[in-house]
Amino acid sequence: LEERCRAERAKPPIMWQPIPLDVVQANHQRRAPGIIYGLEFPWSEATLVEFGPRWLTKAFHAAGTLSPRNRVTLIIPEPKIKVTAGNNAGKFLFEVRYAEQTPGLHTKLFAKVPFPLEGATASDRLSSSVYKQPMDYMEINTYRLLEASLPVNTPKYYFGDISNETSNYILITERVDFAEIGGGGGG
Repeated sequence: LEERCRAERAKPPIMWQPIPLDVVQANHQRRAPGIIYGLEFPWSEATLVEFGPRWLTKAFHAAGTLSPRNRVTLIIPEPKIKVTAGNNAGKFLFEVRYAEQTPGLHTKLFAKVPFPLEGATASDRLSSSVYKQPMDYMEINTYRLLEASLPVNTPKYYFGDISNETSNYILITERVDFAEIGGGGGG
């Protein structure tokens, strides 16, 4: 973990360029490469399934979170539990299978993605993608760069990227049981 974070910090800094409202509105459904790893990436549960295990393998390899000798063989969306808490992002749960299951490699994962720019979530999407920039970029970088040195435990980072062309992003971590998905009472 420390080695992965150190390798990420050794890369040249990646700067976020603010995106105006009209660009978010025009490009939110467009595919574009991320500014961190240069890969086109999914930004919803449906697009993750569409991109598939081959893409997820490539993403985990790029992030240094999966051995180059291993691969993702299956993506299984969580059909029963839909995460609806919060007003800054969409969230979904999924499971994966690997060619080789090794210690410390999680199969139950969590993804954070932008809300759709439509219906009841349109204003939340604009709020997070325009008015709260670069919040999503900073969250991804916290995991990507600092996961090993934070003074608290955090869910294990697997992949995260964001596009300066679309404001779409994805952050994939290990799944933790919080109250909304069976982790017990809150408060």
